[in-house]
Amino acid sequence: MEEKRLLGPRAGEKIRDILGKQMPMDAINQIKEQNGLKDSNTTTTLFMHVHVLLLQFLHLHTPQRTPHGLLPRDSYDSVLLPSFVFFIPWRFVLLLPGIDAIYPLLDHHGKSRYEVHSNCMRALKSKLLQKLETAPMDDARVDAALESMLPYLDVADLQELPLALLGRFPEKMTKDIINKIGASEDLFKIAPKEVKRRIWLSNPGKFRRDIVPIVKAYSSDPDIIRLAKEMRFEVPAPVITQRRSHPSIKQLLDVVGGKIELYDYIGSHLRSLFIQTNEAIYCTLRFDLLMAMHEADLGSITKVDPCHELVWNLDACNRTMSMDDRRVENIRKFFDRVNRDDPVHGDIAMILNDPFTSNMIASRLLVLLNEATQSGRVAHSDSTLVWTATMLHLGSHARKIVQQQRFRIPKVEASVLEKFMTTMTNCILDDTLGMLKQDMDESVEYEEVKFTEENLAALDDSEVARKLLCHYILDKLANNDIHALTRTLPTILASLQRNSPYDYLSPTVDTLHVCYQSFFHSFLGMLLRQVQLSRFLQYRKWQNVIMSEFLLPAAAIDSSVHEQTIEFLLEAFRLVASSGRAGPLGDVFLGLGRWIETLFVNRPVASISEEKNVELREMYAKIVAEAAMLSGGRYKIKPEDIPNVLAYVQSVWERQESKMDTSA
Repeated sequence: MEEKRLLGPRAGEKIRDILGKQMPMDAINQIKEQNGLKDSNTTTTLFMHVHVLLLQFLHLHTPQRTPHGLLPRDSYDSVLLPSFVFFIPWRFVLLLPGIDAIYPLLDHHGKSRYEVHSNCMRALKSKLLQKLETAPMDDARVDAALESMLPYLDVADLQELPLALLGRFPEKMTKDIINKIGASEDLFKIAPKEVKRRIWLSNPGKFRRDIVPIVKAYSSDPDIIRLAKEMRFEVPAPVITQRRSHPSIKQLLDVVGGKIELYDYIGSHLRSLFIQTNEAIYCTLRFDLLMAMHEADLGSITKVDPCHELVWNLDACNRTMSMDDRRVENIRKFFDRVNRDDPVHGDIAMILNDPFTSNMIASRLLVLLNEATQSGRVAHSDSTLVWTATMLHLGSHARKIVQQQRFRIPKVEASVLEKFMTTMTNCILDDTLGMLKQDMDESVEYEEVKFTEENLAALDDSEVARKLLCHYILDKLANNDIHALTRTLPTILASLQRNSPYDYLSPTVDTLHVCYQSFFHSFLGMLLRQVQLSRFLQYRKWQNVIMSEFLLPAAAIDSSVHEQTIEFLLEAFRLVASSGRAGPLGDVFLGLGRWIETLFVNRPVASISEEKNVELREMYAKIVAEAAMLSGGRYKIKPEDIPNVLAYVQSVWERQESKMDTSA
């Protein structure tokens, strides 16, 4: 055979002598170096054959019978004794009865020795893995098996064997083994999860590095980001399911297993990221991960995490977007058990800062304010209302609490509880009077409510004030109350103006702009609903109040509003023009050119990045192009209405024409 020719006439004796003096990997390397067989298939066949023979001698529980007698059950080292080397047939055949008669048949069918031996190797390895995973083993037998198998950590085809044994008995991993596997990415990648957990526990730095891509996949997922911006959900349960079934949640669940130390490492990492960025999406991940542990019935985690009861009750509230008396009582009892200055306040604040939870609490606060107003109670004297506002306030201070390590529940400012909520109470009364005025023949005189400078200052500083006003406006839009929108939308505009410009590329996000970005996302999303969009298209007052007096000025102030307004116009136009049933409702888009020209000319250039500018140019080009195509070109924009926009999008069309010419 080729192997024998290369190794010489005394190949068997040479190999036997080498194996009798040293460990198998050293022996294999020596044979390779002496015979120049480093990369040949012949070498692979020879060494695979040696591995197969070694595996045959490595049965842990049953004696091995050979033509020369019964081999004792013993460790790998015993196999290497010269007395046993005698039994290894060095003509490169398998030690199987009748194999000599089978080889010619396999040769006839074109099956190489390499292929045959490889398949046998896989079969043997599979059986041995099964034994390693299921056979009962005492300490002595485990130690003996480990001693014989650990050298195979350096053999690519056999690494699974010692790793499987270590996965079953991770407590047997010494510091040297931990360091060896942890230092090799190839070994670590194929190691059982229990082995990985053991390494992570001894090397928190590696653990953090390994979970970074998992956490990033969650925090940068466009769907998760979009859901976090939504302030109101008609059917929240599917949204929660979508979040909780995210691959990152499942991966982290698998990574942690039941190890509270690893769970704590993740919590610490999320706190660090939250401090660095102020992005509430890390609070959402903290919330969802704990609930995933609850749903997986991992008591070793949920019984230790002091926030479990709080999260469990809040999750039930999120599913119904309400807080019933029983849940409120449970949450209050939870807070009563938390000691003053307890560090758990930092985790509690992060959980309450989860956007889904904070918006649920804000919607509940608006309900309570409506009830207090209708019953004639003053807002700051209503204990349930004040407590709910405090929960919202605590969540908004999460970053400050975690960063400064001052673990106390901050009080809601008097300017919010008394003065701002008084203005909101007057708005609610004004709405009631407005409805009465619509239903009565006689005119009802009442004083129009106005937001004061002090109210605007409260909006600058308080997330409670901002979220309360945003939810109030969304509630009025849902009820098609244009009278209330006329009064309150200018307040949002004024508040945005006071806090602009803002750099959305800043590494640390600003809570005020995140809140308003979410508000515009939710407002425009609701405006695309059939009822609201029909009113917007049908009534000039709606167009004036919403587009001319609110969206266009806001888009000139804030780059995010500018982008969202363009997206809204494009989507609204598509909904109407592509339906084929636009009729008079679609006539508002005859003035589409004037809107987009105004948007473009007044855009906040200084706060639009180059990358974002490319995206905006594409959107403007789509509006102009689709206006010319949909509904038979009925809404085609006149060039004289959009001279600046046409110049802006010209490069997009030239690039598209160039691509078409190239493809042709």
